[in-house]
Amino acid sequence: MLPNGWKKVKIKDIESVDIQNGYSPLCVDYETNRKTLSLGALTGFSLDVSQQKNISENAVMPIHSLLKRNDILVSRSNTKDKVGRAAVVFDDLKGIYYPDLMMRFQVNEKIADCQFVVLCLQSPAGRRYFESCAAGTSTSMVKINKNVLESFPIMLPPLEEQKKIAATLSVWDSAIEKMEKLIEAKEDQKKSLIWKLIESNDNRKIKLGKVVVDKNKWRKSKLSDVASGFDYGMNAAAKEYDGKNKYIRITDIDDVSHKFNSIDLVSPNAELEDKYRVNEGDILFARTGASTGKSYLYDKNDGILYFAGFLIRVHVLKDNPFFIYIQTLSSKYQNWLKKMSMRSGQPGVNAEEYKNLPVLVPTLPEQNAITEVLSAAEKELSLLKQQLENYKKQKQGLMQKLLTGEWRVK
Repeated sequence: MLPNGWKKVKIKDIESVDIQNGYSPLCVDYETNRKTLSLGALTGFSLDVSQQKNISENAVMPIHSLLKRNDILVSRSNTKDKVGRAAVVFDDLKGIYYPDLMMRFQVNEKIADCQFVVLCLQSPAGRRYFESCAAGTSTSMVKINKNVLESFPIMLPPLEEQKKIAATLSVWDSAIEKMEKLIEAKEDQKKSLIWKLIESNDNRKIKLGKVVVDKNKWRKSKLSDVASGFDYGMNAAAKEYDGKNKYIRITDIDDVSHKFNSIDLVSPNAELEDKYRVNEGDILFARTGASTGKSYLYDKNDGILYFAGFLIRVHVLKDNPFFIYIQTLSSKYQNWLKKMSMRSGQPGVNAEEYKNLPVLVPTLPEQNAITEVLSAAEKELSLLKQQLENYKKQKQGLMQKLLTGEWRVK
């Protein structure tokens, strides 16, 4: 039932500036005074204007693609979970344009608040709407069009109530933004620690508790000297999760944390063999595609895992598995991957090539001491990310109540 004073409208009923696609010029790899947003600028919660590209000073840009204050941007082409992402341009952005993969419009400020409208677009109901309307022949990228956005349904309260709802939810937006920045800073600190403790050529001794780390005595070795296996995974499709046996594929390894993503669990649709089961001390490597080199260290809390065919498994023998794994998060490892891919002409590293991956091998007490420091940093990051997810869930629950009128703001 529609709350008292509310009405059902569509975007086309409240827009003051017609919906238009942006323009994507040829971008350059040097600094210029003109920028265009990249698709990553739409984060799902806000607009990250740092996600931008440089436009040639000679490029002819249409005036309509220049961003203005109170513009609402919507992603019109992306993966299914990201298409329809929306955000408001709150500030006057000079010389910044929006790309062809986004749509832009403004609302009539006499009847609608731009932030309230964006909250509706970002809401769980909004996500369901865009995902159901998205279409495309690509297996990854889908699209929505102007008609889909114009037809987006909104339950519209009086203007003052819209502003109060937006102000209430902005508290959660602020908390989310601060937590994201804190996590980013902690990620940088972790990279700095990896650099200082492992990668840096500064060979001065470092004292970690009772252990003295002396890089001058570290052994330069190959992965095959410290690990066995180098096995390919099972060639099986996925099926509905059976409640016990989990299937890990390249896409199930988080791109940032390198943890197993347990949101959409599946099981392997094949006979289960022990030789494909992942055990403690095992590290998995993506061997092909855009994610070549992505790594995962088995965590017993992930339960019973079987690994898929596009992954390679190695088992660390006598050394600390975390210390060997953490070297796969270093810049030196990324440089090694680039060299290996250049040799083959396409992204891909096979088991024989992984055997020759350079690794540093300190004494076991040094490995354990470094592991203690870096694993503490990882644990802190994990807790912060969990808190971030809690904030997002709280906001989603509050949006459901406020945007439907179930809870009223006075």
